[in-house]
This record gives sequence, structure tokens and C-alpha cells, in this order.
Amino acid sequence: MEKMPIRTDIFQYDAAFRAFKKTATEYEHGCLLNHTFLKSLQDQGLFNRQSPICLVGDIGCGEGDAIVKYLQDIDFKASLEIRAMDNNPDFIGNGTSSHPTSMSPAAENLSRAKESQIIPLKKFDIRYGDLTKSDITQVMCTDEEIQQSINPYDLVYFSHSLYYTRQQHKNGRYGITYVLDSIVNDLLSNNGIAILFHACLKEDSFMSISHFSRGMTQDLIPSEKEYKTYSVDSLVRSSCNELGFKCYDISYSYGVYFSKNLVKYREIFKDPNRYNELLDNDDALQDFHRMMFMPQRPVDDLFADKSAHGLNQLVDNIINLVEKYGCVKLFAKMQVILGREASKELTEKVEVAVDVCRKLFLAENPVKD
Repeated sequence: MEKMPIRTDIFQYDAAFRAFKKTATEYEHGCLLNHTFLKSLQDQGLFNRQSPICLVGDIGCGEGDAIVKYLQDIDFKASLEIRAMDNNPDFIGNGTSSHPTSMSPAAENLSRAKESQIIPLKKFDIRYGDLTKSDITQVMCTDEEIQQSINPYDLVYFSHSLYYTRQQHKNGRYGITYVLDSIVNDLLSNNGIAILFHACLKEDSFMSISHFSRGMTQDLIPSEKEYKTYSVDSLVRSSCNELGFKCYDISYSYGVYFSKNLVKYREIFKDPNRYNELLDNDDALQDFHRMMFMPQRPVDDLFADKSAHGLNQLVDNIINLVEKYGCVKLFAKMQVILGREASKELTEKVEVAVDVCRKLFLAENPVKD
């Protein structure tokens, strides 16, 4: 099969995302954290109620594989219904049905989970929605639920999707504040829980390179003001304070790994005229796309930028971190938010589960805040 050329005039999101995902240990660490949290709630009897359906929302679902991993090995007494939302047609297809004519990656993964019963999935629905433009309640709820003011969700997941809400929503509200307000007031049931995952803006990390190469920060070591302005965990806490919601933070870290010959390709990565040399070397090609996931800028733009934010310095910054740590680190948070009418009993159970997670991950994988 003929190799597809590297596009330098656009940022190839799908290729970069899949290369990043292939070697990032986020699923290993994030899933363990999530499983520890849910298992603690299970042990406290939270999932024992005999309701027929446990409704789960997956907002920014991507290829639909993360939500399946998150829900595995938990003893749900109810059957699961998943409503998934994304705006990328390469992940969700037309996004109007759980059985589109041409199976999208998300539909394939959820169909496989339903067929194998690796999770007790009874029904799923995949919907198109844009976090910066769509009315989340309209996308994620039925007309009947909206008309009767029913908050139907038991669990709502945001897995690395809130980065795209750090701006005004088209309705004029600040994106993260609007999203959290909708989740708590319109989606979560009285016993509902929202679980959010995102990488944080810390020095010597994937996010410090990402923000610096886009000109969002003035240095690879972000200032306190830049952290508060751009780091999603900080913005979530700020929005929760504004809205009067309690937010629980659990820190963890993971890495994205490159091939052992990364340094060998340094000069090729810096020169778009030599990118044809990458096409017959899958390790080098995947390393290239992995790098491009950090700035998320077209190569032509990066190459023309001769400042410290440009292609030359980007390549050197990434290789420096890999040589220093063996990977590019990501410092992350799992944040937990409850429904506005959460009972005292639920709150106490969640606080126990959060404490279990914090102790486990502080012991196994300490992250300095």
C-alpha cells in the first residue's frame, strides 16, 4: 500500500492523536485511578441499588475505547446505557445512530463491548456535539427528559476533552463554567457523579512544551498566573467555586514514550524537505506525529517560526526531556464533582473513595502540586 505523504500545510490531528495514544500510559494510570475510585464506591454499596439502567455519559468520547476500559471490572447491578458525544467524524461517523451505515471507531468499540458483555452494556447512542458551540443538555438528554426536568445521569465522564472549552461558548458564557453548570444542574441525578481527567500545566512536561510552542506561555516554566489562566484543573476549581460546587482533586502522572532512535532523527524532524525519509520508517514516523501532538500547529507554520516557539526549538525541547526522564511527562488530575442535590451519604462515600485514591497514588506515583 502506498504511503500517505506527511501534510505540512495542516495539523494532522488524527495521525498525531493515535501516535500519542499508542505509547502514552494514560489509560494504564487513568484507568487504575478510576477503577480504584469506582471499586471503593462499589465496596461501600453504591452500585447495589436495583434500578434497571445506570446511565453513563461520555463527553468527548473519541474512539469510544476509554469509556469501556473505565467501566470494566465493576459489579454494576444495573445494565449500562452509554450516550457518547464528540465532534470528530473520524471517531464517531455521522454521529446520529448507534448503528451507522459505515461503522465508526466509536461504534465499533461500543458494539464490541455490548456483544462481548465485557461491561453490562444494554444500549448505546453516539451523538454529534461541539463543546464550544452545542447546548450540551440538548445533545445529551431526550426531549422528554428536558421537558420534565429529569436529570438522568448516574455517571458523566470528561476524558481529556475540557481543554477545548477554555474560551467563550457561543452562548456568551465562559466555556468551562457553562459546561460544569450544565453537567451539575441538567445532567447529574441526585446520586450522580462527574469524573474529569486532564493533564495540568507543569514545568518539564508535555503541557509546558505544548503551551510554550503555541505562544501561550512566555517560558517553558509557566508562571503562577499562566497556570491559573490555562491549566484546566485550576480553571475547573475556579468555576466550581463560582458555581458553588465542591470539586475533589486526585493527582497522578504518566508519560508519552518515543522510539530508542529518537535522537537519530533530530535533524530530519527539523527539516520538512526531508520528511520523505520518514515514510519508510514507522518508528520515526510515529515519533514525528507524537511530537506534533504537542504544538498542534501546521509544520509549515512551525518551520517559518524562527523564534523559540518554532520547529527547531520544539524538537530540541522534546528530545531534552526524553533524554532527561526517558519520556515526556504528563502531570494530571482526576477531578470529581457531584450533583447539586447530592446526599450526605453519597458525599461521605465519595470522600472515602477520594481518600483511598489519594493515598494509593501518592505512595505509588507521587506528584508534587
